[in-house]
Amino acid sequence: MTAVLAVRRLPFKAAPIAALLIMAALFAARTADDDATSSPPSVVGEALTILTADGTTARLQAEIAESLEQRSQGLMRRTSLAPDSGMLFIIEPPGRGFWMKDTPLSLTVAFIADCGEIVDFADLDPLSEEVKNTEGRYVFALEMERGWFAANQVAVGDVIQLPQRLQAGGC
Repeated sequence: MTAVLAVRRLPFKAAPIAALLIMAALFAARTADDDATSSPPSVVGEALTILTADGTTARLQAEIAESLEQRSQGLMRRTSLAPDSGMLFIIEPPGRGFWMKDTPLSLTVAFIADCGEIVDFADLDPLSEEVKNTEGRYVFALEMERGWFAANQVAVGDVIQLPQRLQAGGC
């Protein structure tokens, strides 16, 4: 109420400016409140299976990062992952690469072609802003704790069985 009285005492031309400043301050306070209580974007978890060249399988649980917001957030600020779990990214547009800004985990990313074939791997160092990429064409990427792919004998050429809704036609 004090602010309203102060606006009324200002010369006519200054009143709209003062009102705009008050509204901007109220909006800024509201936005700061929203940011403080917001949670990371939710992602859908899916059970995935990787078929290896020798016929064995590796099973994992993956959060699916489909939206731009989910892909941008990724695994940022996470300090641990549950055993045999990671994040599958749908890459749009394909081939942009990965970095570890604000991600304290030690990860490996598998670059995956449209039918699920792993085309390459890259180790990702915690908190690094170095972009890791591959020359192979990929439209998905799976981030897992470093060492998981090796421990499960997953290699280039192995195939991840993608959820039906993510499979490209002809796969």
